Amino acid sequence: MPVKKLPETDEKRLKVLQRALDQEEFNSPQDKILTIREFHEIRVFLLSFEGTCFVNRQATDDEKNAKKEYEQLFQKAQLYISHFIQVLQLAATRHEVRPDSLALYGFEEGREMILPPLSTEVDLLQWGEQLIKGEADRTYQGGVPMYNPAIAKVKVHYDLFKESIHSLKIFRQNNVRSKEAITELRDKANVYIELIWGRVEKKYWDSPPDAKADKYKNYLIDFHYQKGEQLDVFG
Repeated sequence: MPVKKLPETDEKRLKVLQRALDQEEFNSPQDKILTIREFHEIRVFLLSFEGTCFVNRQATDDEKNAKKEYEQLFQKAQLYISHFIQVLQLAATRHEVRPDSLALYGFEEGREMILPPLSTEVDLLQWGEQLIKGEADRTYQGGVPMYNPAIAKVKVHYDLFKESIHSLKIFRQNNVRSKEAITELRDKANVYIELIWGRVEKKYWDSPPDAKADKYKNYLIDFHYQKGEQLDVFG
C-alpha cells in the first residue's frame, strides 16, 4: 500500500503550501478543501515560515563565514606568535635579551627556551597575552624592542583573532536559535500539509483514476511505493 511522503526540505514544504493556497483560490466553492479560516491561517503561517527560512539560511551562512574567518585569523595569529617567540629565542641566544627577562614572557628562568604548543585557541590566547605583556614590561625596564615582527604587529593579529572568537560565538548562538525556530515551524508545516493532502484524498477518493491523479498532482501529493509494489494508487 503506497503512503504519502512528506517533503524533506523547507523549499519543498513552502512549494506545497503555496501550491495549495494557489489551488484553493482557483477552485470553485464546491471544490475547495479548506475553510476560509484555515486558508487565512495557512497563508499567515506561510509568510512566517518563509521569513524564518530566510533567517535560518542567513544565520547558517553567517556562521560558516565567521568560522572561515576564525580559521584564517587563527593561522595568522599562530604564525606571528610563533615567529615572535623564535626571534626572542635567537635574541636570548645572542645575549641581546637577559635570561632573567624571559620570565616576563612566561618562560621559566634557568630552563631551555623551547617553542611552546600553539595548536589550540587556548594556547594562542595564553601565549599572545603573555608575549604582549612581557614585551611591554621588558621595554619599560629599558630593553630594546624586538623587531621582525614587532610586538605591535603581533598584537594586531592577536586582537583580530580574539574578536573573531567573539564573533563566531555570536553567530553560532544565532544559528542555534534560528534552527530551533525553524524546527518548530517545520513540524507545523508538516501538520498543515498532512491536513491538506488528507482532505484532497478524502474528497476525491471515489473519483475516476485520471481525475483523481490530476487532483493529487495539483496539490503536489507525493506517494512512496514499497519495492516491487504496483504503481497504481488510483484504481
